[in-house]
Amino acid sequence: MEAMNLDPGDYRGTYKPVGGRPSLDFINTISWPETERRHDWLGSPGNVKRWFQAMNLPFPRGKEVELDSLRDIRHVMNAVLRPLAHGEPPARDAVDQLSKAVARAQQSRLIDAATLTWRWPSPQSAAEALFPLLLDAAELVTAGDHGRLRYCPSCDWLFEDQTRNGQRRWCDMADCGSRDKARRYYHRTKD
Repeated sequence: MEAMNLDPGDYRGTYKPVGGRPSLDFINTISWPETERRHDWLGSPGNVKRWFQAMNLPFPRGKEVELDSLRDIRHVMNAVLRPLAHGEPPARDAVDQLSKAVARAQQSRLIDAATLTWRWPSPQSAAEALFPLLLDAAELVTAGDHGRLRYCPSCDWLFEDQTRNGQRRWCDMADCGSRDKARRYYHRTKD
C-alpha cells in the first residue's frame, strides 16, 4: 500500500488508505486516536483537497475548506463504526446523528439518465463532498458484516477484513504488523 502525498507537518509518519472502504479511510485520517500521539491528517485545507483527490472524490472548486464540518461528520462516523469494530454497540445518539446525515446525503443522489446509475451532483460544500462517504458508512452499519469490521491492535485504525479466510490482524502488515511482530519477538527473547 502506497502512502498518500499528504503534508505531515511536525508529525513523523505517513498516511495510507488501508481501511478497505472510503468511510473507514476517512475515519483513519486521525492517526493514533485518543492518544498523546494523535495526528489529524486533514488539519489543513491543502491536505483535505489532496485526500479527496487521491480518493477520487469530487471536491468543491474554489471554495474555502470547512474543516469544522468535516471533523463533525468524521466524529459522527467514528462514534458509530469504532464501537462496532471493537465488538460493542454504538451509542443510540451517535446512530441517530449518523442517520440524519445519511438522510441528507440520500436526498442529493440522482439517477443518471444516460447510464441509469446513481450519480452525485457537483458538491457545493465540503459537507456535500462527504455524501458518498456517509452512504458507505451507512452500508457498513446496516448491511455490512460487523465481524469483518476490525481495528488494528497496534494503532487502532479501522479496516474491513476483505481477506478470503477472514484472518487479517493489522491495518497494514508492513507497518503495524512488523512493529507488533518485532515487539512480541523482543518480549519472547528478553527472558
